[in-house]
Amino acid sequence: MPTIALAMGEYGLISRLLAPKFGGFLTFGSLESGKESAPGQLTVSELQNIYGLRRAGRDTEIFGIIGRFVGYSKSPIIHNKFFQKIGYDGIYVPFLADDIVEFFNVYHVSMFSGFR
Repeated sequence: MPTIALAMGEYGLISRLLAPKFGGFLTFGSLESGKESAPGQLTVSELQNIYGLRRAGRDTEIFGIIGRFVGYSKSPIIHNKFFQKIGYDGIYVPFLADDIVEFFNVYHVSMFSGFR
């Protein structure tokens, strides 16, 4: 059955970015920066140009950076641009985590193809 499930805020960003991977029916973004309708919402441009969300699906491999201050990292921009350039079905996501042990209690390591 089609599903729409989105979490709010910085911690909810991954629910928006990984929706296509886990069978989410859709995700959405703001038309322009500063006009977001909910906390943690990216712009349509960011979803398409940085994360390549139109290409994402169940076979998309997940990579990412895990930590407390991942919002400042340029890694998603760099890695996703490279994935797009070579036609690789992967997405590089910032995973905000206050406690790395708790993070891996929730998200099993087998979900990922790589992280740092």
